[in-house]
Amino acid sequence: MRQLSFEVCPEAAPLSSAAPVRSVPKGSMTEVIVSEGSALQPFQLLPVLALCSDQKRWLMWLSPSQNLNKQWLAKAGISDSPVLHLNTQVATQFDLCIKALRSGKSHLIVEWSGELAADTRQLLRRVAEENGSHLFIVRGE
Repeated sequence: MRQLSFEVCPEAAPLSSAAPVRSVPKGSMTEVIVSEGSALQPFQLLPVLALCSDQKRWLMWLSPSQNLNKQWLAKAGISDSPVLHLNTQVATQFDLCIKALRSGKSHLIVEWSGELAADTRQLLRRVAEENGSHLFIVRGE
């Protein structure tokens, strides 16, 4: 198995002595497509979200299925992090996701049910980037 190394590059030093202008950090969207019976479970991405930024943000898991378990969080090393699980349905997942992203207070994992249209995907990516949130969408084939 190949191991990937991730590094966080510090911001470049400003050229002037003036204090650097702080802006909302750029967010991102990652889409993971899993096949039925995949070894990857969406809750396994929670530690990745915890490492996404040094900001104090909620980690949200939006899913139509299983609830979070304290043992999972402890095994993932994030039992002290603020984690929120919300059950969603196809009819509410988009609105809930947009509201969470626009608040700029959380990073999200969404177990997406149903189709994900190109325009919906573009809007989710844009809102995540604008609000400094990291969004993982996990969906089946």
